[in-house]
Amino acid sequence: MTNEEILLHDTLIELEFPLVLEQVAKFSYSDLGREIILQTVPVEDVHWLRSEHERIEELRGLLARNETIPLDGLTDIRPQLHKSLIQGAYLTPPELITVMEAIRSSRLLRAYFKQQENTPNLTDFCSILHESRFLEKHINDAIDETGMVRDSASRELANIRREIQETSAKLRARLRKILQKVVEEDLAMEDYVTQREGRYVLPIKVEHKRQIPGVIHSVSQTGSTVFLEPSEIFESNNQLSMLYNEEQREIIRILSTLTGELGAEAREFLSSIDILANFDAIYSKAQYALKRQGIKPQILDENRIELRNVYHPLLQWSSGSRPVPLSIEFTSDTRGHLISGPNAGGKTVALKSIGLNIAMALSGIFPLGDCETNVRSIFCAIGDHQSIENNLSTFSSQIVRLRDILSFCSPQALILVDEICSGTDPQEGGALAAGILDSFIERKAMFVVTTHQSSLKSYALSRPEILNASMEFDGVRLIPTYRFQSGVPGNSYAFALAKSVGIPDVVMSRAKTYLGDRHSELEESIAALQRFKQEAEEHLRKAAQEHIISEKKRIDYEERLAEVKAKRNQIIGDARDEAKDIVQRSNALVEQTIKEIREQQRSASDIKKDFETGKKDIEKKAEAMKPKLETDNEVLQAGDGVTMVGSNEVGVVIAIDTAAHSAVVEFNGLKFKTALAQLRKAGKTKQKEASKSSGGLVKFDSKMNLDLRGQRADAACKEVEQFISDAMLSNLQTLTIIHGKGTGALRVAIHDQLRKHPLVANFRLGTIQEGGDGVTILELK
Repeated sequence: MTNEEILLHDTLIELEFPLVLEQVAKFSYSDLGREIILQTVPVEDVHWLRSEHERIEELRGLLARNETIPLDGLTDIRPQLHKSLIQGAYLTPPELITVMEAIRSSRLLRAYFKQQENTPNLTDFCSILHESRFLEKHINDAIDETGMVRDSASRELANIRREIQETSAKLRARLRKILQKVVEEDLAMEDYVTQREGRYVLPIKVEHKRQIPGVIHSVSQTGSTVFLEPSEIFESNNQLSMLYNEEQREIIRILSTLTGELGAEAREFLSSIDILANFDAIYSKAQYALKRQGIKPQILDENRIELRNVYHPLLQWSSGSRPVPLSIEFTSDTRGHLISGPNAGGKTVALKSIGLNIAMALSGIFPLGDCETNVRSIFCAIGDHQSIENNLSTFSSQIVRLRDILSFCSPQALILVDEICSGTDPQEGGALAAGILDSFIERKAMFVVTTHQSSLKSYALSRPEILNASMEFDGVRLIPTYRFQSGVPGNSYAFALAKSVGIPDVVMSRAKTYLGDRHSELEESIAALQRFKQEAEEHLRKAAQEHIISEKKRIDYEERLAEVKAKRNQIIGDARDEAKDIVQRSNALVEQTIKEIREQQRSASDIKKDFETGKKDIEKKAEAMKPKLETDNEVLQAGDGVTMVGSNEVGVVIAIDTAAHSAVVEFNGLKFKTALAQLRKAGKTKQKEASKSSGGLVKFDSKMNLDLRGQRADAACKEVEQFISDAMLSNLQTLTIIHGKGTGALRVAIHDQLRKHPLVANFRLGTIQEGGDGVTILELK
């Protein structure tokens, strides 16, 4: 490994990246995927990273829909494949069964993604998996589920095993006769037949071993029994042994044939196993992203980093409570962040959270939060590296690490340093740290550094490339909140913490005399900045909540207004249809009457009588359509309770337009205009009740003209906005704005506003009769 590779490796160890990989590897289906995950490191191949993230996203989508991925049987068969390439070697039946299950898994996985429509990257990834159905069938036909070679594996094996069964049956029958005689003579230890070294024997008492001619194959552990093969079955046992040898030779021949078939395709299957191993790694990453709510990162071409609401991947799942997220951004203008604050406030955890999430994104693993970054090298100096063996103190060990980092520092580097130059004289350490940060800036590296030194907080204020930051601390309860605050330095709270643990007041008073007024003023200023920032963030949070509420109301109002307009259009349409029907009936009646008069088919009196009857029917229907000012023989007035035709809902009359035969009514806080003929009187309701809803959805007291002469542009534009809103709620279509001629500045500002307004269909200057250039006429959508 090169020095840079060693430094990068040490960085991952300090960030505890291997522990994150262990978490991801737990989701692997087999050792193939686990092996790849545990060897994962950040890479610089942008194309591979983007493709890997796409594959993970596609697989996570399938898993989220509870799709079953066909991975049964996936295992590492590389040893068996390499063995099949050795001349003269053969695989055992269990090994062949393992191979068959693995290549079947490969085939099923390829077929599964071939049928998927929304996983183009995974389909392409699995398309080159090798398959061999003939090999699968041959192995399955030759070996059963228990790992035994089937009788049907070959005709020769079937014949041999049949002979073995016949010979064994004859031999056992003969042995039973011998055993019966031996038992009767009390020579046998027990009444059974057994085998030793593949030959049938009888258990004979040791004291009678010479009374039966034969060969002793073994003796029991107690020495009281010998296992004797009677001489009269020598020939049968020999014949059976030869059959067993023939069987074994035939089995080896079958296994060798199958192994040869596998060896012919072994290299293709080795390539497929590599693909399956990487797919298993993708599977574990997708499961990790699904279970841990990981978010697909964006790999950028520009040199920039942005993390939003990221979590420490180990801290998040180590306890029941959800940790506080962190957001931070690096740009060409802001390349560094200097984090300050008290001990145990979360500075080191923040450093590791930043480093780990970026390392995960660059390793093809979804970070726990939104992450945008380009390809980069991560270097860090975190923790105590003092070594007695190497004669290194805490300070010198960090300086050695910073020296190595400076050697490989570049614009593509992200550097994380914890408590920079803290193990020496504060004044000298602060100066040395400032010089190191200057070098980082000069080489355009991005960095995050933590410190307690006040001089560095002031230094950061003088460098536009560095942004002060802090970990929020509750100064009242003296506990950290772990919230990352960008733009505000933090206090160390050393005196407050010392007092809280019981340091005597006299010691505290003496210590403050050595501190100096300037330091106290700086700490007080920082505390005030933190308070102001917290208050501003709280106001912003409340404003955001109110905006969400108002947006919901706006959407609700628009939906209800659309319903009112639809109802209005429906009523108008129905009225037109009825009027058209009346006209058609009238024309038909007149035509029929004229026809009958001309043809003189009936008497004039009869024709006149029928005409008058038809006329009355038409007049009756027309009268029903005619707006009426009276309902139930009572005149409607403002404040009356009414119902709509076809509804039992009670509303209130707000105003009556006698000339237009219409009324403005309010139902459930909603105001709209409707024909008087559609209303039925329901009872008296106090006018005061209606006025409570005067701020309802639809307004009918809107003006059609707005005079803005003499006003400034800002104030006038606000009035125009309200004017358009009121007109829309009143169903007005054409509006007039009077802005005067003057210098034309007010007219230009209003036209700019109207041009961008979503409710304005078009607008124009007025004609000479309308007011010329001093007037704008606009049409609403």
